[in-house]
Amino acid sequence: MFKLKSKEFSKIAHLIKSKNELSVFSVINGVILGEIFVNNIDNPTVTLIKTCECNLIAGSSNDVVFNSEVSSKLDFWDQLTPDTSEWIDIIPTIHKNPFVRKYKRRHYILSIDDFTECNMTLIDGFVIEKVDIGLLRQNSYENSEKLLEWVENWGDDAMFQKYGTGYFIHNGKVIVSWSLSDCSFDNRIAIGIHTDERYRKNGFGKIVVSATIKDCFAKGYETIDWLCVDSNKGSSRIAEKFGFKYNNDYYSFSSYPPIENLKDLSESEWHEWGEYLENASKTEDSLIWDCLYCYIKSNDVEKTINIMTTMKHKKIIIDYSRFENYIIHLQHYGMCSNFNSQAWIDFLNKSIHCSD
Repeated sequence: MFKLKSKEFSKIAHLIKSKNELSVFSVINGVILGEIFVNNIDNPTVTLIKTCECNLIAGSSNDVVFNSEVSSKLDFWDQLTPDTSEWIDIIPTIHKNPFVRKYKRRHYILSIDDFTECNMTLIDGFVIEKVDIGLLRQNSYENSEKLLEWVENWGDDAMFQKYGTGYFIHNGKVIVSWSLSDCSFDNRIAIGIHTDERYRKNGFGKIVVSATIKDCFAKGYETIDWLCVDSNKGSSRIAEKFGFKYNNDYYSFSSYPPIENLKDLSESEWHEWGEYLENASKTEDSLIWDCLYCYIKSNDVEKTINIMTTMKHKKIIIDYSRFENYIIHLQHYGMCSNFNSQAWIDFLNKSIHCSD
């Protein structure tokens, strides 16, 4: 396996068949940062492309040597996206985590003729501003570091200013919502959105997305991409409200439940993930933590107690007080109602007392 220099990235462009992950083309063309690995520098037939948005594997799936080295370039928790269907059965055999699971993503596209602008007005005390990186770095806004992490994926401020755009809403010194461009290539740009959990369901996301979309078209982009996990129905609804058209589904692989919001999965879906990870943890110890979190979110007290007991027998240290606070946090979102039961309270009190 060889790492290409940035000036050589175009050598693998012909290997990419899917058009879902715009960040791949953005990296190839030097708009955002990324790494590209190949089996042959002069005549590559297979490639692993690492971007801030995804890891994509493309080309021939038959190079045994290349496939055996893929895991060395991925973290245990990294997602991996197959460019074509021929990689789907192979990915679990070459990933560092053999228990990665396939999940579905959705790809939406918006053209200017389909755009439906949001005309909502902000609540008093909230202000919307265009992202000015210099000012953001100078001001001590809460959440500014998260917003700036998105910007930094462009490599430097000048690239973002030239190719990207974004807006944020703040209330005093708290940034409550933002929408930024993730990457671009040619006449296409991709955008994303995030709203602080404390300020959701106020329409802030719609307002910042609308402003960002308008600026993308003003900069001359012809289409805007919107990607989300299939389970994130809220994201799909927002996209459709603005006129984004569903283009296609595609698959990626994840080491943990692929969610973008706590309630993207139902209790039964969280439970199914818990069962999967419980079985996987018999071979891969580190997955027992994710198994535990899944059972908590599935509202299954008995399974949570069983897993914690198993962890104790394995001499895995558990901070029970932290889990108590975590469950209280989830209950604020209408989750974990069963954790008010006497069985859980007794177990927790006994465990905390024994760990003192």
